Parts: sequence; structure tokens; C-alpha cells
Amino acid sequence: MSWDAELVDDRGHIEVEVNYTHNTNRMIAEAIQTAGRGETPMCGGPLGKAIGPAWWQTLDGMTGTEGRGFLAAIITELERDPARYEAMNPENGWGSYESLLPVLRRMRDAVPDWPTTWTASG
Repeated sequence: MSWDAELVDDRGHIEVEVNYTHNTNRMIAEAIQTAGRGETPMCGGPLGKAIGPAWWQTLDGMTGTEGRGFLAAIITELERDPARYEAMNPENGWGSYESLLPVLRRMRDAVPDWPTTWTASG
């Protein structure tokens, strides 16, 4: 189980495409809340409890610039307190603090100077 995110320009060109495990959703949601970026909705459906917070729903539909700020806030919080977030690494070993940060940085850094929009699903 994983979430997907794409950053697309107005011609349909994909600037970045990412897929990552749901196992770090709680870590991301905690960083969002601690950074003062709001509450993260929980996933619905039969797998909702297993998937946890649907943080990508907040990213979905943001402009590239808005998303860059949102992702930067998450990254800043994760980097501010590594021990706290490393303690949230999933027991099954699929996904981790160390492997998540480069994914989020890649997303943040992919935002170009021209108009783009994030699409995200989980």
C-alpha cells in the first residue's frame, strides 16, 4: 500500500512522480501538526485504520508553489527532531525516516518556476 504524487504543468508534462509506502503516514501527519500546518484527515474505507492519516489529501490540488511550502514545513519539522521521528519507523521495515526524507526533498525541489499543480492519491 502506498501513496502517489505527481507535479504536472499546464501542458501535462510531469515534473516529478513519486510513490511511497503508507507506513510513514503517521510520521508525516505528526510533522504537519507539529509544524502548525493543520490536522490531517484519516483514510476512509476498509483499510483506513491500517493506512492511517491521509496527509497527501492536503497536497492534492495545491499549486507547485503552495506544495513546495507545505513540503518544506514537513521536512523542516522532520529534520528538527530526528530522534522523535526515527522512533516512529515502521516495525516491518518498509519505509523509514531515512528513506522518506530524500523523497520529500525530491518533491520539494522539483517545483519549477512555471505554473504546476500537485495531484496526489493513496
